[in-house]
Amino acid sequence: MKKTTHALLASVLAAGLLAIVHPAAAEPQGGGRSAEIIREYTLPLFSLENFGYSPEELATAQANGLTTTKLPAIGSGLQQLNGNHYISITDRGPTIDRTVPAGSKAFPLPQFNPMIVLFQVTNDQIVPVNFLPIVNDLGLEVTGLPNGLFDDAPGYLTLTTPAIDRLPFNQDALDTEDVHTLPGGGFILVEEYGPSVVIVSPTGNVLKRYTPEGKTWPEANYSVSDILPPVLMERRANRGFESIAVSADGRTAYSVMQSPLGSTAVGSPYRDSLLVRIIRMDISDPLDLQVTGQFVVLMSSLDAYPAGNFPRDLKISAASWVSEDRLLFLERTDKLGPGGVNWGGAKLILVDLTEATDVTGLPAVVAEPLILEKVTTVLSDLGIAPATSRVVLDVNRELPSITDYKLEGLSILNANTVSLSNDNDFGIGDSPNRASKVYTILLSQTLR
Repeated sequence: MKKTTHALLASVLAAGLLAIVHPAAAEPQGGGRSAEIIREYTLPLFSLENFGYSPEELATAQANGLTTTKLPAIGSGLQQLNGNHYISITDRGPTIDRTVPAGSKAFPLPQFNPMIVLFQVTNDQIVPVNFLPIVNDLGLEVTGLPNGLFDDAPGYLTLTTPAIDRLPFNQDALDTEDVHTLPGGGFILVEEYGPSVVIVSPTGNVLKRYTPEGKTWPEANYSVSDILPPVLMERRANRGFESIAVSADGRTAYSVMQSPLGSTAVGSPYRDSLLVRIIRMDISDPLDLQVTGQFVVLMSSLDAYPAGNFPRDLKISAASWVSEDRLLFLERTDKLGPGGVNWGGAKLILVDLTEATDVTGLPAVVAEPLILEKVTTVLSDLGIAPATSRVVLDVNRELPSITDYKLEGLSILNANTVSLSNDNDFGIGDSPNRASKVYTILLSQTLR
């Protein structure tokens, strides 16, 4: 049974003790400098017992294949609040790749529940303060198990569990990836399964889950509204929403698909696409969210990354609001070479939507929903202008001491400084025994 630790987090936020500092208030200080890691913070060994799991539950998880219970993954999303306080979010929990069935995952701790985490950074350490479990209308934890057969491969308890003995699907479950506070209290989250945008109360209750049109989840124990563009159901496996960028006034939000839509199978016309979709939303009433635009942007050309990467390796893992129609993206690839050598890379990309075309309802797109992702499509022939972009930080080139290959959290502290966090996959998987980290970085150029 989990600890009901959400009260402190809710009360702290409600009291305004952690007022949000937004980058729009920052005063630019020029450029022409070198990028620099100002501080690097590490989460020391920290038992999952602190998340409310009993020693017996964790012992069972270890018997199921969980190799460590003291390296929680808290950095899938990131937002600075005031001073050295942040909120972050876990994803769906520890998983291990299986080979049978292809693409399936083992969930050695299947009861793991996504949580919003409040922490401080001090003396080069991440110091957790509190945890907010995400729950349904019944007060039950939503868990991180797959939602359904047609969206994700089913989960299994262990690497050797017979394929006929899989874990149950759960339409309440969320694979959360980013979080941001809302002006009236509560939080807006994004997750990969739907892909969905989720509104959560200050006490962790799911108030509304917004899904693509046609995906109603009738068995969910909370309100579901299928108002997002239906084409988003063409997401690739494990590539949904990973970012939520919220305006200074809290009325507008953008979310970005992690990867291009469409199949990556050999011969697919979408396999090598570099185009990702950006969804703009009016969230002035979070319980009546409205989609107000859909735009596209092209990720970096492949020659901007180390040899060994393919177009389908690139992804957008975070986004933050810079100013009206301008966003900062965290673009990366987590390609691993022989022996676990990181062939990947990460960049911060300043994206400008000022002249971008809203593709909502365009005849060519209505007639062929994935025409934009076809590698043979010339956008200008369709009268479509993508968002423009430029690199403001090349992590591999400018900050090679950052070796985390899964940077997933981004928060703009001011016009010159950002924080990045990693998803350490609970210390398992391709990069074992890696700790959760937050890097505070001085950019080589001002965000303007």
